[in-house]
Amino acid sequence: MSQPVNQHWVPQFYLKYFATPETQRTKNPKTWIFSKNDEDGDPRLTNIRNICAKRFLYSPPNKEGQREWGLEAKLSGIEQLLSVIWPTLAEGYADLLWEPLRKAVSLFVSILYLRHPNGLKQCVEAHKHLVTLYDQVSKKPDGTPDIAYVETNGKLQKFDASDWHEYKKWNQDDHHRFFCDSVQAHAGHMAKLLLKKRWSIIFADTPAFITSDNPVCKDHLEKEKFGFGTEGTIVTFPISPTRLLIMDDNHNEPAGQHYPLCADGPGPFNLGIWKNGSRFMISQRDVDEVLAEMLEWAEYQTSESA
Repeated sequence: MSQPVNQHWVPQFYLKYFATPETQRTKNPKTWIFSKNDEDGDPRLTNIRNICAKRFLYSPPNKEGQREWGLEAKLSGIEQLLSVIWPTLAEGYADLLWEPLRKAVSLFVSILYLRHPNGLKQCVEAHKHLVTLYDQVSKKPDGTPDIAYVETNGKLQKFDASDWHEYKKWNQDDHHRFFCDSVQAHAGHMAKLLLKKRWSIIFADTPAFITSDNPVCKDHLEKEKFGFGTEGTIVTFPISPTRLLIMDDNHNEPAGQHYPLCADGPGPFNLGIWKNGSRFMISQRDVDEVLAEMLEWAEYQTSESA
């Protein structure tokens, strides 16, 4: 079988829910996108096949020069599973306390966050930082850093420099393979962190929510540096134009609830999704309408704080 060359970091089955009503059930679903970059121009209607995709994103070449398809196959399998249960999440009132559903969605959201191409850039930057850092310390006769232990999260760990020279010479293919390995290595742990949170869904009777090219948002009301496991971290994820998943630590409140969208409308939620996006928003609705709601909310907040 031929392998997919153009690999989506946001799955097409998910993007289809944000396609315009008149194209959603056709062979060529289209959605509105609007970029943060001025050079990208005005909002435009485009096929979902054309967005959130990159050639061979999950298929780096191995050391023999052959493409590795393992991660792409695993991602495809997970997407097929989630596409079956997504209609209930996206349009109905799913049982958010049902453990099999929670596990499937937790894994999907975790992978969706980790598989973003920003992760590949971070791998390259981390490598550059570590090489610069360890090159500044004293060296053993074999040229490796003279370090016995390193401290990680308050714990001492033995420092293994046996492959230092090879690591130092990593090229783009090495970074690419490390990125793909990291997605698989960390997804399970992140999913467990999400399972510990209280889940709820905000629903709207008509299309209200947008998504973006980086749809998993995390925020904290008090801290600037935080992770998914930090107490108080809030995770939001737009499931569809009428459903927004919230994962928080408010365990004193009922879990598994569906709350109607309040009178403030989708402006504050869409503003957070828009800010979290790497490059562009994705909307079923007219972009000018969405932007007007955001602006109205921002102006209201400014007047309230004055």
